[in-house]
Amino acid sequence: MLVIEYDVTVEGMVELVALINAVEEDGADPGGEAWLAWRRGHEDAGMGCAPVPPEMLTRMEATEDPDELRAIVETVILADRRAKEELPS
Repeated sequence: MLVIEYDVTVEGMVELVALINAVEEDGADPGGEAWLAWRRGHEDAGMGCAPVPPEMLTRMEATEDPDELRAIVETVILADRRAKEELPS
């Protein structure tokens, strides 16, 4: 599983932090659930990490166009943030 880690500044700007392959080296956690659980234990409770849906990962892997890649990453982050902000506290 590929996860996009990001920060949101006080001004509301989204900054890409990292692209993380959250699969265990031995393949024991192909869905990355252990990494996501670990990440939710951080100060932001996992608000700054977005798992990349399989269809978006396929698109990312298929492109060599940096603008298209940037658009895909932005789409994943914005959808993730929108979903998380809609959750009741």
